[in-house]
Amino acid sequence: MGPKTSDLMRDCSDHLLRGQTRSGVYLVTPDLRSSSFQVFCDMERAGGGWTVLQRRQDGSVSFNRTWAEYRSGFGVLDGGEFWLGNRLIHLLTRDRDMALRVELKDFDDVTEHARYEHFRVAGERQRYRLTVGGYSGTAGDALRFSSRYDHNNRAFTTPDRDHDRYPSGNCGAYYSSGWWFDACMAANLNGKYYVGNYKGVRDGVFWGTWHNISREYYPTNERQSFKSVRMMIRPKSFAP
Repeated sequence: MGPKTSDLMRDCSDHLLRGQTRSGVYLVTPDLRSSSFQVFCDMERAGGGWTVLQRRQDGSVSFNRTWAEYRSGFGVLDGGEFWLGNRLIHLLTRDRDMALRVELKDFDDVTEHARYEHFRVAGERQRYRLTVGGYSGTAGDALRFSSRYDHNNRAFTTPDRDHDRYPSGNCGAYYSSGWWFDACMAANLNGKYYVGNYKGVRDGVFWGTWHNISREYYPTNERQSFKSVRMMIRPKSFAP
């Protein structure tokens, strides 16, 4: 007899339930079909048990990457900046109903969050299509901003793979990142890391419902970027 599903540490919430209360790198096995892999677990924030998918904090890692790099993941899991990898994000969200928590902090040290009750990423054949909804929080619903700018049900696009809905170019190439672009976006957490404000193309780390963002309409205006951003998931049913 092989291992039972009930024995698996499917994500960080299972580690927390088994008494692991320190944030750090843990091994998870989402299901019996997939191999084990390392993730960073946040065991402190908002009840803990969060599997961290993405972290930005200092600009030490470039997010201007190819389809293959976004597929496999890149960066430094333990304490650094990283993207966990679309293949692994798919495995983590394939069989469990996951909630997403986005945490944002700007350079005035204002901190807000957005929670989505539904978060799923399809497999590569579906181009890692995003399913997201059920917003609550303080940062605003940038992922479902409007019918024109809606990241739900969008495929993933990178500078070398164009799956967006923008007819005259590649949003990933224009904004130097991989993301679930529409035509193009109301959010892009994988944009360039700017320390403080910047001008020109809005290619920084972007969340379109943030305070005062409407003042940035013209290219000549100063644009805000973020000091730190994190994306993390946990089973929707999880009660810490």
